[in-house]
Amino acid sequence: MASQHSDPELFERIVQEVIRRLVAGGVTVGATGNKQLALSERVITLATLDGKLDGVETVSVQKRAVVTPAVKDELNRRSIRLVLG
Repeated sequence: MASQHSDPELFERIVQEVIRRLVAGGVTVGATGNKQLALSERVITLATLDGKLDGVETVSVQKRAVVTPAVKDELNRRSIRLVLG
């Protein structure tokens, strides 16, 4: 029978996996009201971001995503943080 005691490390791994899957699916996950835009596309262009940046503070993309220089410039111009993960 399984132990009735919780394993904090297991719990943390489960939470991180759930968050990773939500973000990969395009769900915004933020703990402090930080408006995030989570993108699952492999290539991020200005067209990808069209109409999606109003009020956004953070753009999250997959670790292997290709982000064009024009996107990086636009995010910098708007003081939006880019997160790879």
